[in-house]
Amino acid sequence: MPAAVGTVWSSKEESAEQILDLVDINGTPITQLVADERGVIPLFWGPPGAEYLWIDFGVGRLKITSNSLGERFKAHTEALDPHNSKQYTDEQLNNYIPRRGAQISCEKGVTWTGFKVPEVEGSTGDGAGNVFKVETENGTPAGYKEFTRLKNNGTLYVEPNGSHVPLAIGQWETVSANGTALNISKGRAGTEPSVFRIRADGRVEAAGAISAPNLGTARLFSGPTAPTNPQVGDVWVAYGA
Repeated sequence: MPAAVGTVWSSKEESAEQILDLVDINGTPITQLVADERGVIPLFWGPPGAEYLWIDFGVGRLKITSNSLGERFKAHTEALDPHNSKQYTDEQLNNYIPRRGAQISCEKGVTWTGFKVPEVEGSTGDGAGNVFKVETENGTPAGYKEFTRLKNNGTLYVEPNGSHVPLAIGQWETVSANGTALNISKGRAGTEPSVFRIRADGRVEAAGAISAPNLGTARLFSGPTAPTNPQVGDVWVAYGA
């Protein structure tokens, strides 16, 4: 209806608030809508952020949607990071390994990563696969060669790539003379009894016999008591009697 006067509301409910924060197409503040001579509602701007409003021309409230919705939705979908999800993901991935050049910070006393392997009849793995492997290739798939690798049954193979280099075991901090540089336990790693140990000052301690081509079968004993079952070639250094 030409010149019909309508009001704008926040919803169709009785508790809705009338919207008075309106401007016409020229930017002039208005508090109500007036249809033109053809009965068409002229363009107007509602409150910032309003996606839809309800208008009432005396025959009930009708819902209208912003005519810029399509343009704003298109701009939203084409934006680089409209929901800040990319920024959030980048923050979460800061301590993950990139394809190269990784530098990971791990808190003291915190396990950084771990591997779960299948249980096979009470063992810790089937021994067939690798949880970590270094390999090289000479241009053909058949030329791939494995080097240092950690098997899924716990076995660690340490092999250099290329020319020979020694296996180096050290400690950043100074180790006391009685400190342990290398320890092999009879049970789980780090538990007692130890069957083979190399001290930081170079001493070698073995729980059993040490065999070598130049040692022969002689056994060496020392102390106040003679060996219980002496054999030919045994040496006993008596002291402290």
